[in-house]
Amino acid sequence: MPTESTVEITSTLNAEKDQQPQLDLAAFQAAEGSFRQPTAAELSILTLCKLRYARSREQELSNEFARLLNRGSSLE
Repeated sequence: MPTESTVEITSTLNAEKDQQPQLDLAAFQAAEGSFRQPTAAELSILTLCKLRYARSREQELSNEFARLLNRGSSLE
């Protein structure tokens, strides 16, 4: 059964520099227990997205390299 947890966002701009964060072992263990292994479908989707991004980035870099080669050859 998943446990409900809350997150408090605070501004650290005015925090004292020497103030150390207090670690609460019970809260850490509760948060640690709320994580779960991703399903095969979730991993597949993530892998597909990363692969598409890598391929598009590779194409961008390849096009940039070709453009630089063409620019260099026209100067000679």
